[in-house]
Amino acid sequence: MMSFLAWLRKGSRVESAEPPPFDAADFTRKAEHLAAMTASFGYDPRKARLAAEEFFFELGGVRCKAEGRATPDGAIIVFYDPQMSLARLACCVAHEVQHQKYARVRRAVEGESENGPLHAVFAAFTPDRLAERGGVSDYSNEHWAGWRAPEPPRLFEDEMARGGAEPINETLAEVAKALHNFGREARIDPLWRELYELVGREWARLEARVD
Repeated sequence: MMSFLAWLRKGSRVESAEPPPFDAADFTRKAEHLAAMTASFGYDPRKARLAAEEFFFELGGVRCKAEGRATPDGAIIVFYDPQMSLARLACCVAHEVQHQKYARVRRAVEGESENGPLHAVFAAFTPDRLAERGGVSDYSNEHWAGWRAPEPPRLFEDEMARGGAEPINETLAEVAKALHNFGREARIDPLWRELYELVGREWARLEARVD
């Protein structure tokens, strides 16, 4: 089976004569759907916006066009594409919301001592166990394959600073997308499903404490 990166290298871009004209009505409709979907995932819709711009990132030496982005200030940005269906937009929102939930819990873990309660909650999710399972999609598997740090990844560390890949973060975001798409029928590795549920539970607890 061709990997995600192999597909990109082969040439996934389709040349077009001119980009389609900007459709203000479609943009407004998708912006409203973005807000509703963000709220449905329990995240503040005021932190989500649709952007009429492009954003690119590098994965395995390949320049890729992003559909969305979760920024350090807690915002979620979806980059407007007239070809993006509402179903695809919802998948993007599920993915990016999960990035923000992961980041919130990770900051809480990093802010406590090694004997803190959150460290105990996540103690079973060791680097070896997570790396052994790999990802849950082609995209998340490419992040695991791209990990080239001298040591295996550790849960809730600053993964971007060590190797330019975020396999744990991206895998959890892909779990969120799969569960949105398929619900209980989604075939998710039990370890990743358990970790996903724990992150969601701790995120909700942290948010309730802030309120």
